[in-house]
Amino acid sequence: MKESGIEWIGKIPKNWEVNKLKNYFTFSKGRNAAKYTKEFVSAIGEYPVYSGQTENNGILGYTETFEYDLNECLFTTTVGAKVMTLRLLKGRFSLSQNCLIMQKKKKSNIDYFYYFLQSLFEYEKSRIPSYMQPSLRVDDLNGYKVIIPDENEQEKIAKFLNYSITLVDNLIVETRETIRELKKYKQSIITETVTKGLDPNVKMKDSGIEWIGKVPEAWDVIKINRLFSIKKEIANKTGYDVLSVTQRGLKVKDITQNEGQMAADYSKYQKVQPDDFVMNHMDLLTGWVDLAVQEGVTSPDYRVFYNKQKELVFNRFYLYVFQICYLNKIFYGLGQGVSNYGRWRLQTDKFLNFYLPLPTLKEQTEIVNYLDFQTQKVDSLIQDKEKAIEELEKYKKSLIYEYVTGKKQV
Repeated sequence: MKESGIEWIGKIPKNWEVNKLKNYFTFSKGRNAAKYTKEFVSAIGEYPVYSGQTENNGILGYTETFEYDLNECLFTTTVGAKVMTLRLLKGRFSLSQNCLIMQKKKKSNIDYFYYFLQSLFEYEKSRIPSYMQPSLRVDDLNGYKVIIPDENEQEKIAKFLNYSITLVDNLIVETRETIRELKKYKQSIITETVTKGLDPNVKMKDSGIEWIGKVPEAWDVIKINRLFSIKKEIANKTGYDVLSVTQRGLKVKDITQNEGQMAADYSKYQKVQPDDFVMNHMDLLTGWVDLAVQEGVTSPDYRVFYNKQKELVFNRFYLYVFQICYLNKIFYGLGQGVSNYGRWRLQTDKFLNFYLPLPTLKEQTEIVNYLDFQTQKVDSLIQDKEKAIEELEKYKKSLIYEYVTGKKQV
């Protein structure tokens, strides 16, 4: 082994070279003329379009505006959350201006470089402070040093990693599918229990409400406005904890970090008391509803409401009901607005006149106890699976690093 002179790599095999990435690739940007859509639409045009600022691995749609027709090349995104995300492409495709194209200019194994650059970019991303917007420029690529085994070694490493990483990726895909199934199962348990109760032998009746279906004969069906009232009390001063509705619940926002959406004046936020419901009714696709456990303030755009019939309502039962109406897109079906822009709202009259199942207070409590137990079991399984994915991702990165830097040999 010998010193590579590269901090994140350290020692490398004696017969490996250190060189500049620019000696192996030419770099160019995607074209501004890229025409693409936010959805995958196979009916338009011929060639896949890739962009650096999208979900679904960057695949957006098809275009006839222009094309690249390359034997094989790498491209990487330049800005945003997916910065330095590599893809290996062959054939015809289009790339937006948010991508850098890396095309081979001398004989080498492109799969080896694909894996080597993954390790390099992991290191580079780890050096970017959290408060900075990450980016990648052609100048950066020109300056990067790479280590080069001979072509036979490159091919052996690439073949080994292609095989090994495919095995790991397959495990990750299977585990993610298990997580999806567990979430579906949890969702079905909640839906069934809050609308049908715990006794499978109880006599049922038609509720007259499509999303509820049949309910136990002793249950009532009642409008939200009979059980809950909307409130809006502006704080008129600062100093309160700022509460934000996320899909992981109602969270205290760290306003000192100046991250995400920030308000110019938090004194204009509305007050929230323990046991108030806070609902993001502005975006019924990605929004959520939760029950406050502390005093604070929240956006005046959110809907805050409270239980006005304590002799009839157990808050945590209706938290399950409201949240399942998000998960099952019941509220979404009543929304109005422009969903493509995240503005699909549940209007006040639709909300107040929405029908809910009404079991007895005793049954509500029993259902909550049952669901807490069942969902905690499922959540525990999901956490185990998510941890397994984290470990597999770490293993994959470690495997790539060890072989592309010569720490282990095929």
